[in-house]
Amino acid sequence: MHPRVLVADDQPDVVEALRLLLDSAGFGLETASGPAEALARARVGEFDAALIDLNYTRDTTSGREGLDLLAQLRDLDATLPVVVMTAWGSVEGAVQAMRRGARDYIEKPWDNTRLLATLETQIEFGRALRRSQKLETENRRLRRDDGVPPLIAGSPAMRPVLRMMERVAPSDANVLLTGEHGTGKEVAARWLHAASQRQDAPLVTVNMGGFAEGVFESELFGHVKGAFTDARTDRIGCFELAHRGTLFLDEIANASLKIQANLLRVLETGEIRRVGSSVVRRCDVRVLSATNADLDEAVAEGRFREDLLYRLNTVEIDLPPLRDREEDIPVLVSHFLRRYSARYRRPDVAFSAEASRTLLRHPWPGNVRELLQTVERAVVLSRGPEIGVEHLGLRRASTAQRALEEMTLGEVERLLIERALERCRGNVSRAADKLGLSRSALYRRIERHRIGAGS
Repeated sequence: MHPRVLVADDQPDVVEALRLLLDSAGFGLETASGPAEALARARVGEFDAALIDLNYTRDTTSGREGLDLLAQLRDLDATLPVVVMTAWGSVEGAVQAMRRGARDYIEKPWDNTRLLATLETQIEFGRALRRSQKLETENRRLRRDDGVPPLIAGSPAMRPVLRMMERVAPSDANVLLTGEHGTGKEVAARWLHAASQRQDAPLVTVNMGGFAEGVFESELFGHVKGAFTDARTDRIGCFELAHRGTLFLDEIANASLKIQANLLRVLETGEIRRVGSSVVRRCDVRVLSATNADLDEAVAEGRFREDLLYRLNTVEIDLPPLRDREEDIPVLVSHFLRRYSARYRRPDVAFSAEASRTLLRHPWPGNVRELLQTVERAVVLSRGPEIGVEHLGLRRASTAQRALEEMTLGEVERLLIERALERCRGNVSRAADKLGLSRSALYRRIERHRIGAGS
């Protein structure tokens, strides 16, 4: 279906030039010679974008008419991307329009390539916002509790994930969340807890790679005074803290075999003992866990207990990487931009058309976490109202992606391993963690590709 654009301008030669340009590019077009006519057309038609002039009365340069039309169009449909047109030298008015909700601006006389690229980018953003809004409405109907935090999951890759989460959330089934680093496993865990019948009880998060071996048992199960040298008082562990609620075990693949045995016992019996105590305590806990590692491979190598895996993955939900969720990128960008423009008191900031295109085309190897950090950094680094490509820091990554497209799978694997080893200064254990592999699995790949590395 051809995108439809509403064009509002009182100069017939401008309208005709735009008609020829947009027709040749495959856009549908409706025109209006003034604000009243444009608003009337917007009320009865569906448009993917609006391209409006700021001034309509002869010899008027204040832009007031265009700003009023912008406000009325946004009141009518907040998801409609509005691009304003302004004469050369009147950029100040366009900036004011962007502060009031315009998505971008075009200077007259315009560059055809830039105008088409701007419209294409804003139409893509607008359609994504509408899909997300529709999906959120559908989700709200399915939820028993409207207090459940929203998930941005409008892409085809995320719809089955969301359906599975909605089915499993009200149950007490243990859930294993898998996926690459940065795909949103912790966000999914919070959503599952908030959508469950345990939502009024605590959600307790434990990073299984964040503690030394000697303190893990104390963190999970608690201890009594005098259990060991530094145990000066009794302490409640995470299982007790999560009683009648949810315990989220992040990076579960990092648990030692000893901790795995203790976890298995608790999951089988529902009972815990604090370190140094003989008193048995009952714990009613739902366990969510997450990993970016291949647990089946870990089981085969003897690093993870198969019986524990069966206890953890009553339901397994795999979160797709961001590169498979292209339709969600514009919505995520808008969501993060609202968050960080508020946090850093930059309400007027917006991405340029070129920056928006760069965000859409970037491969996002760090997934949603990388996108979040990129948007935050861009808000911090930009000084004017417009965020440019130079504020993103993604040019090098985009260039690398074009080279990757011409590589074989083996060449890509070798490149990723070499870069991980370089970042970790030859430390194989750290590189393996970055790549989501076991140390032995990474060593096998290093030998296969004949890569030189330190210990």
